[in-house]
Amino acid sequence: MNRLTLRKVHRWLGLIAGIQLLAWTVSGLYFTLIPIEEIHGDHLLTNAPGGPAVSEFQLLSPDRLVNMHTNLEGTTPGAIRLSSVLDRPVYLIGNDRFNAVTGNLLPEISRDEAIAIAERRTSHAIITTVRIDEVPDDSEYRGGELPAWKITIDRDDAALYVGTTTGRIRAVRTEAWRWFDYLWSLHIMDYEEREDFNHLLIQVLATMGLITVISGLALFFMTQRWRPPRT
Repeated sequence: MNRLTLRKVHRWLGLIAGIQLLAWTVSGLYFTLIPIEEIHGDHLLTNAPGGPAVSEFQLLSPDRLVNMHTNLEGTTPGAIRLSSVLDRPVYLIGNDRFNAVTGNLLPEISRDEAIAIAERRTSHAIITTVRIDEVPDDSEYRGGELPAWKITIDRDDAALYVGTTTGRIRAVRTEAWRWFDYLWSLHIMDYEEREDFNHLLIQVLATMGLITVISGLALFFMTQRWRPPRT
């Protein structure tokens, strides 16, 4: 390839791939500048106040719980999880929650309970509480437990998501996280689900970027005038 042809290839590839190269650089810079703890919203949460230990309760055995409910027949011990919600021990089985002392089926976490759970984990005032039953593919809470309560607080435009089954804070979404998510979509060029980085579009742009760099280096050496050392 002669110098003129190489220069044209470099110029047009640089024009086409340059925008994506800029997006990779800017997003990568953001990823390195913002601490991951801030993106996760860890600074907005505190340790939950200590309550009675689960061991202080006389728990129903998992086998007895299964025998109490016909719809649980065939449930294996590994499918039963012991947890604690607002200092009360519960068994979690699939999408159901049971009182771990009485074995009674419990209703979903209510709005008031979700607020109480959030207030135990953050010192910031609660602004709104909204029940979320489904989310689009590009939602900030995609892949999370549903239904859930979305609880917004008066700091960093943040939202806490509390699962209606587990009663746990399943995600914290802040403005820093939303910027991270947006830049991540540009970085991997998956603009909806933000998960796939093994697709044709990114492979083509990465190849074009590589050719741009190689052609630029080639032009540098082809146009460099090498002078003999002075004696």
